[in-house]
This record gives sequence, C-alpha cells and structure tokens, in this order.
Amino acid sequence: MKMIDYTNVFILITIAAVISGAPQDLVTEKPMPYQYDYKVQDAEKSLYFGAQEAGNEVGRVEGSYQVLLPDGKLMTVTYYIEGESGFVPKISFQENANPFGSARK
Repeated sequence: MKMIDYTNVFILITIAAVISGAPQDLVTEKPMPYQYDYKVQDAEKSLYFGAQEAGNEVGRVEGSYQVLLPDGKLMTVTYYIEGESGFVPKISFQENANPFGSARK
C-alpha cells in the first residue's frame, strides 16, 4: 500500500491560516497592494506545485495553489481572505492529471 505524504499541503494550509488569523485591529496603515506567483515543474521527478496570490488596497487577498499528489491527482486550492472572513478555501481535485503535457513519461 502506498502512503501519501500530505506534509507540504498541511504546511501551506497552516501558514495561510496563521497569517489570515492575525488580529486585524492591530493594522493601522492602509494595506499595500501586492502580487506574486511561483511554479516548480520537474517531469523527471513528477514534481509540480505552485501558487499565485494578490492583495489589494482594501485588504482583500485572493489566490490559489496547486500540488500534484503522489497518486496522480492535481489538487487545486483557491481562496480569499477579506475582513474577518479568515481563510476561505475551495479545494478541488483533478483525476489523472498531467500538468507536464507530453513531456511526462
């Protein structure tokens, strides 16, 4: 039986939850807009993960991240954080995903 290691997924979700759970009343300055993204893609090692996130001037954050799981499913988490909503995720899975295109063996 093959064990699935969800450690990286758990760490990402935990970090996002901690960040979104910070007390908002301590923030006295207007939020600064930002945007970032990254992707790691290694077909030889079957590694595929990445994230993108953007925050606007009123403090709303929207983003998503993807992880190719060891069982071949592509997990996608889209989320937003606004006001006191906290981290609000939507999780989906794509069966038999091949994010590498024809390059994957």
